[in-house]
Amino acid sequence: AALAAPDLIWQAAHGWPSLDVFRALQTAAGHNRITYWPAQIFYTGVALTPVWIAGAVWALRSAQARPFRPVAIACVIAVLLQFVLGGKPYYPGAAFTFLLAAGAVPLERWLARRRPLASRASPAVAMGAAMVVCGAIGLPVAIPVLPARALHTVPLQKINYDLAETIAWPKLAALAASEYRALPGPQRRRTTILTGNYGEAGAIDRYGPGLGLPTVHSGANNFWLWGPPPAADTAAIAVNVDPALLRREFTQVRRVATFWNGLGVSDDEQGAEVFVATGLRSSWAQAWPAFRDYS
Repeated sequence: AALAAPDLIWQAAHGWPSLDVFRALQTAAGHNRITYWPAQIFYTGVALTPVWIAGAVWALRSAQARPFRPVAIACVIAVLLQFVLGGKPYYPGAAFTFLLAAGAVPLERWLARRRPLASRASPAVAMGAAMVVCGAIGLPVAIPVLPARALHTVPLQKINYDLAETIAWPKLAALAASEYRALPGPQRRRTTILTGNYGEAGAIDRYGPGLGLPTVHSGANNFWLWGPPPAADTAAIAVNVDPALLRREFTQVRRVATFWNGLGVSDDEQGAEVFVATGLRSSWAQAWPAFRDYS
């Protein structure tokens, strides 16, 4: 309760945004449920899957595990609840910290009863080798160890979406900066930078200051909570923002560029359109709620 209290207080103070995110996730709930259990096996590894399953069984049934049972119940509920809710497969990841530790108890006993393999290798060594092999196989999906260009040929980002989401960030920020510098001086001083998602906002937040860009703003998730652009800004360079929304909030909207990462890698930014929007119809205080996108 003490650990959860700060988050609950923050959620209550901001209108329970996590509930909005979960409502948005329901559009992909079916896909998430289909991939959920294969992903649990893949993320933990084929060699470790029997370990965390044994850990759940041991912690729930063994008298020796009774002191830890409340944690076991909480972890199992967390894993099952995310499946029922259609959450993304990685959401219950922290629960496996306990389940793997619990599984080490029956695993240790099982290995102690096994005879050496081929009268040489101990079962513990064989198990350790299997874990290393499984980890090596899953490594290119878990973290970006392969060259970015490889994701064009082998689209591992279809399994782990985040692998491709920082590709060509400097190039994206440079494109926004190029369009920003192309504006007349007086207009440039009244122009903000808008993005459609937090990845694009992160790219410009990281590389934009070195290119002379103002603070980036986005309606995506927590970026929206950080507030609208300055009240004096009446125009925007908008990256991957819904043009219908822009035309509703600005008097003039024109497309000036399209972003390509140059690697042929499919991600959220590939083919993103860049707009110059001028003539804010109202104020940012009035317009900002329309840009909120919890997803």
